[in-house]
Amino acid sequence: MRFKMVIAVLPLLLCFGIWAFAAEMQGNQAKKDLEKFQGAWILVTGDMDGKKIADQDVEKSKLIYEGDKITVITPHQHGEPIVAEIVKIDTAKSPKQMHFVRKNGPGAGNTFVGIYDFDGDNMYSFVLDPTGATEPKELSAKEKSGHIKHTWKRVQQ
Repeated sequence: MRFKMVIAVLPLLLCFGIWAFAAEMQGNQAKKDLEKFQGAWILVTGDMDGKKIADQDVEKSKLIYEGDKITVITPHQHGEPIVAEIVKIDTAKSPKQMHFVRKNGPGAGNTFVGIYDFDGDNMYSFVLDPTGATEPKELSAKEKSGHIKHTWKRVQQ
């Protein structure tokens, strides 16, 4: 009887072990990605709902990651710096997701989900719905999507 119980429980324990290992690995990758974001970035290119963001707005845009805090300066989105807090990085998704809460600016207090992809250590692309109504599924800002796509390059502070 005891042997049958062990045989019955063993697959559950194995599944739990695999799940726990996968969760830990995903957590480690999320920490690595958060570390990779740290520092100052400038906007290289941007699209908003299928249209290029004006050069003068691109030149004035920058963002700074400090721990889980983001300060975003993007004139095409808001006249004042936007401060946000990263609440989750999900590296198990493809493309990877970042969940953050805006502390001020449009949608303050709401959780937004953006997707991202690194191109080496010093460049990445990020797509979001600035209204927070949808979660982007692809790294583009096609016309009528309402999405914004930014490509950021790391700078030395």
